Amino acid sequence: MAALRYGIVTFKDRPVGTLRETPGGGSVFAYDDDVAQPIACALPLTRREHDYPFGLHPFFAHLAPEGWLRDRQAAYADIDAEDDFGILLAYGADCVGAVGIRDPADSHQTAAVKPIRDALDAAVIRPERTISGVQAKVLCTGNGRGGFRPAAQGEPAPFIAKYPSPALADMAANEVTSLELSRLLLGPAEVVSAQLAAVDGIDGLACVVTRFDRSGPTSNEKLRCEDFAQVLAQPAGRDHRGKYQADYAALGRALAFSEARLLDARRIFKRLAAYVLTGNVDCHLKNWSLVETPEGLRLSPAYDILNGYIYGEVGYTTRFGLLVGETALQWEAYDRAQLLTIAGEIGLTRKAAEGALTEMARRHTAFFQRLERGLRLTEERSWSYRTTARAAWERLYG
Repeated sequence: MAALRYGIVTFKDRPVGTLRETPGGGSVFAYDDDVAQPIACALPLTRREHDYPFGLHPFFAHLAPEGWLRDRQAAYADIDAEDDFGILLAYGADCVGAVGIRDPADSHQTAAVKPIRDALDAAVIRPERTISGVQAKVLCTGNGRGGFRPAAQGEPAPFIAKYPSPALADMAANEVTSLELSRLLLGPAEVVSAQLAAVDGIDGLACVVTRFDRSGPTSNEKLRCEDFAQVLAQPAGRDHRGKYQADYAALGRALAFSEARLLDARRIFKRLAAYVLTGNVDCHLKNWSLVETPEGLRLSPAYDILNGYIYGEVGYTTRFGLLVGETALQWEAYDRAQLLTIAGEIGLTRKAAEGALTEMARRHTAFFQRLERGLRLTEERSWSYRTTARAAWERLYG
């Protein structure tokens, strides 16, 4: 039988406990005796130990990468791609948010056991870092010339560069445009800032996003940040599909940990309306987060906004990422009545929801004027984007 592994769990780079495998195939996280504050909503200090019978506890499992990055990091370190714990021990010292995992055996020293083939792979293999999500992503810093370069190990990484898949070459441009349109609808402070830019040494343009889980562009100070799958300890599931196995009421349950639940429920409702208008169907449980603020945990700025609906013809899902009852509804099913029903599930009154929709309606002119300018997409996809936005506005406002 292989020896059971363990890691040192850190919070803002300070040791706070240990994460261990158990003989039955589960894991247990134990706080150190001197820890006085919890590191996660799902890991309260009312219990000093938190065990999970099936693999890693969901809070930690959701720190691990998915998709492209998981495949790269696992392959270079010769780790089974299904081994969440192994990947985090090798690369998890610096993750999204304030929690990290350090391997006392220093497995990161042998992480790159194979020759690195290009600059993109080097940027995600050499630093002792990982990040959740499916897309190709690189943690970046400023290059001193107004641009970006991959961040080295231990260096501040206040930006994330997100690269498109070969099958959807305009995905980065789509996301930058969708984020910009969402800022018009919701306000600049409600949505992460992003730009279409190159990263030194890496081919192609990326959607470069400013991180909200770091305190500033030159600081490596980490802010507590948990996506809603972590907040609710939602099992990651096979192929990390567990993030889709939740309904809108789950958003309301996660807001129980917000310092301003009703205000944040209203913000969630407005975002859902904006997502209908921008075709952002992939708004699953991990695309909502709580982040540390001076007042406590609050809903983070919106992120990962992409008009996926226009890619339906090439196999991208056209269903929204959260369930109504037990069903993921098609984008076309989202109208004013459906949104008002969802408002009640997240803890918002109908009156408050109606007021939020009225408030967003005032952004009509700015939104459609921006739609008529260049969308950074092909002529055909630009037409599709505008057509879906007009159809969605009609469903919400008549």
